[in-house]
Amino acid sequence: MSQAVDPELIAAARWYGGKGAAIAGVEEDDRMELDGRAVRVLSVTDGDGAYELYLWIDDEDGAGRALATALVEGRTLPGQTAEFRFEPGPALAGLVPPGGASRRLTDDQTNTSYVVGERLVLKVYRRVEPGEHPEIEIGRFLTEHAHVAFAPAYAGAVRWGDHALAMAQAYVPDAQGGWDWAIECALEGQAAPFAGLGAQTAALHAALREMGTLVAGPDELAGWREAADRQLDRALALVGGRDGELLGEWAPAVREELAGLERPAEPPVLARVHGDYHVGQILESGGELRVVDFEGEPGRPLAERRLPGTQLRDVAAMLRSFDHLARHVDRDVRPGSTDAIEDWLVRARAAFLDAYGDHDPALLRALEFEKETYEYVYAATFLPDWTHVATGGMRWLLEHPS
Repeated sequence: MSQAVDPELIAAARWYGGKGAAIAGVEEDDRMELDGRAVRVLSVTDGDGAYELYLWIDDEDGAGRALATALVEGRTLPGQTAEFRFEPGPALAGLVPPGGASRRLTDDQTNTSYVVGERLVLKVYRRVEPGEHPEIEIGRFLTEHAHVAFAPAYAGAVRWGDHALAMAQAYVPDAQGGWDWAIECALEGQAAPFAGLGAQTAALHAALREMGTLVAGPDELAGWREAADRQLDRALALVGGRDGELLGEWAPAVREELAGLERPAEPPVLARVHGDYHVGQILESGGELRVVDFEGEPGRPLAERRLPGTQLRDVAAMLRSFDHLARHVDRDVRPGSTDAIEDWLVRARAAFLDAYGDHDPALLRALEFEKETYEYVYAATFLPDWTHVATGGMRWLLEHPS
């Protein structure tokens, strides 16, 4: 019998979602032995009796190569309640050189990722949920059916019963994160690269529409507006100080903008979306851009993340991220550059949208307001120092009616 996992170690982990809540109990639901180390599915219960499943890996730093080897071999390992299945994809064989070294990345928050042989990335999902995982589903579709080059090739998955445990994909070498890439563009006043991102986003959305489409009806549109109004109410309740005062002053105008969710030019087409689209989900390597992280918003249940939606939500989220980056540059990177950064923002938005192509500008505007109200809630809940970014973004939207 292996040693129990200390609840304090789970509570301190960056990927644990129950921050601030005491852990009442930890039980091992299942486990597999993988080259001398245990990989365990743990049921973690809080003080209210609610529980979530998490993946715990003994010898976490050294697990990447063992996971990759099992995936290449397509192993199926027994568990007490379900099998652990390693499902290689067609692209895997060319991505794992024999004896390749493994290293653990340190910038993940909700997952743990390993780079193997500088060719393969294994992303381990620490929160374990039943059902198809959107990142696996979309990654596989883009690689094996749409054959796109702007998303890293899907290379396989690891499952425990009907729960996704990990996904493998091609590693993008010598890549710069999109946030840093976009900051450099903003500092240099370069807007043209965002035309490439806009065109790539249009191609991504076209590929995702191949997974199937629907058309939004009046009830769905009304639901969008009601949800946006509730989100604004929550932001008003959470945000204090001068930011809260300003949001209160702006609230009537914001609500009128959110009403545009019910007034699209035509009934919106619904399709699969990225779901958490911003400049941080882009990698730049060798002058090429790659789109990564198709998980959707990690705090939402898997079933919700797989629902079709208007793809303009991705566009709105990306445009808002340009604005948020501009606020950060103006205050923290190059203070006093307000005029230059505002000029860059206008030109970067225009370059992106011109290249993206046909869209409903009124619906997009309403979705940008919806996204900015979410930014207030996110800042108030997780990152209070970020509230000034939401305030700056909301002011910009209100001052730019078109």
